[in-house]
Amino acid sequence: LTEREAKRVLADYGLPVTRESLARTADEAAAYAREIPGGVALKIDSADIAHKTEAGAVRLGLRGDDAVRRGFSEVLAAAKTYAPHARINGVLVQEMVPPGVEMMLGVISDPVFGPVVACGLGGIHVEVLRDVSYRVAPVTREDARAMLQELRGYKILEGVRGMPARDIDMLCELIERLSWFAHDFRDEVAEVDINPVVVMQHGAGARVVDAL
Repeated sequence: LTEREAKRVLADYGLPVTRESLARTADEAAAYAREIPGGVALKIDSADIAHKTEAGAVRLGLRGDDAVRRGFSEVLAAAKTYAPHARINGVLVQEMVPPGVEMMLGVISDPVFGPVVACGLGGIHVEVLRDVSYRVAPVTREDARAMLQELRGYKILEGVRGMPARDIDMLCELIERLSWFAHDFRDEVAEVDINPVVVMQHGAGARVVDAL
């Protein structure tokens, strides 16, 4: 599934996703952007391009019709250069979420244990630090908190060096909901990658920014 389709499915399980619309023309992109307060992100929408950043097919923080139209053209051009034969649905016009701590949530299908839920620091940190914890799905809210507390980076969520504490309660709820999704669709879904989910200040919630 594309990011847009994956997030639509996850939203049915109560995971908070970004506000977004699929634009097929530059004028549509500009019109959708006007409906979203603040700047927008533009991302290619293609099931054949899983790693949009590597393809150069992402633009962030765009404001105004001209910038959005130009960004639309740049994203399409980058995608076609990266994967000339990719099927392209259009360009996703997406809200920019408030600053927060980026986390990764995932599901893998283990041949012995079945669906296993993973969580760790998101963005590039998960690849560099490999600070990840795992549990067999489904998990309880208490299991989810224990997963987070196992991470070496857990103190970042609690707040360090003047940084505010993050909405750990909401993050635990997301892990629990994802685990039930993994359990319920254990025979249909091989893998889920949510990276990042941005966790805002305590009480402000979290948002799934990208998912596959």
